[in-house]
Amino acid sequence: MFPYAEFPSVAVAIQDGIDRRLHTGVQIYVSNNGNVAIDAAIGESAPQHLMTCETLMPWRSAGKPLTALLLMQHIEAGRLQLDAGVADLLPEFKGTDKSNVTVLDMLTHQSGFPQTETGWPQCEWSESIRRILNQSRQLEIGMAAYHPQSSWFLLGEILCRLESADATLSFSAILQRRLLNPLGMNHTTCGIEVSKLPILADKLPVIYERDKGQLVESNSCRIPWMTQPSPGASLRGPMSELGRCYQMLLCGGTSPSGQQLVSNATIQQMTSRHRFGKFDQTLQHTVDFGLGVVCNSNRYGAETVPYGFGQYCSEATFGHGGSQCSMAFCDPDRQLVVAWSANGFCGEGQHQRRNRMINNAIYEDLGFKCKHS
Repeated sequence: MFPYAEFPSVAVAIQDGIDRRLHTGVQIYVSNNGNVAIDAAIGESAPQHLMTCETLMPWRSAGKPLTALLLMQHIEAGRLQLDAGVADLLPEFKGTDKSNVTVLDMLTHQSGFPQTETGWPQCEWSESIRRILNQSRQLEIGMAAYHPQSSWFLLGEILCRLESADATLSFSAILQRRLLNPLGMNHTTCGIEVSKLPILADKLPVIYERDKGQLVESNSCRIPWMTQPSPGASLRGPMSELGRCYQMLLCGGTSPSGQQLVSNATIQQMTSRHRFGKFDQTLQHTVDFGLGVVCNSNRYGAETVPYGFGQYCSEATFGHGGSQCSMAFCDPDRQLVVAWSANGFCGEGQHQRRNRMINNAIYEDLGFKCKHS
């Protein structure tokens, strides 16, 4: 049951999107000071089927921080360096225009090949790597341009080779073993196994796209979009589980069972600004980045920054949105974790308005109505 009395502004913001045909339902999770404030949903996940807090929502790029966390574990253990070049880690890239691209470049979206076509989801993983290998960079290394997929496949491949010399372990298996299992994220996946689709049918939402003011069913709720893994685009699950990952970061890297998944020093390194004050060629706005996370960029325009965290968030806030559907972030100064997802891809302009409305409403209903310095 959604807590309408405690979060009236959030309910209004979500219903506004339903009324304007931006989505038919939203699932939302909010915790404050370690206490769950919202773990609920409003609307329908499919025609005549209520959205619930168990619905397996699309995260899209909101899952990128989990890939980054896997890399940070290796960096903390000394098995990987931020200044390591692609050619040192993936020898087939030696002599290419990507050989000098570093792990830092990729985690901060400065690799120079943002629009490289990976073939996902129609292509297998190995074919995506081959396509990236054979296509030229579009920009100079160091230029700020958000990479929706390309560099994240390389980061995923680096992880696979770090875990096993012959890269026999899949990215999905590594994610499961190193993060999902320890955090009890039992319903989160990076690509759903085809055999499990019939079992999960009642928990899978219809995903819509907006066309001429109407919602039409998107390919995102079909094979292969649902089944083919992408380390930067295909995670999905209940938003409470994504919130659990951010809660772990807020708790200094400790899982609910007490396992230290990453050190607090590494979390600080990951969430500090490593790309500062640069205009992003993809996002068409100045945005600051940590290592695989977006840092609060309200200083460049709280009402214009794409995939921001709302006008009331503190300077230390970090997180990541998913293209036209989702948002997750942690505000350490407020001890606040937020994760939500809508089942409508409603276009960038409409989504940014929706994103600001929901995020602002969360702060307002919690009583955080003044900007935090």
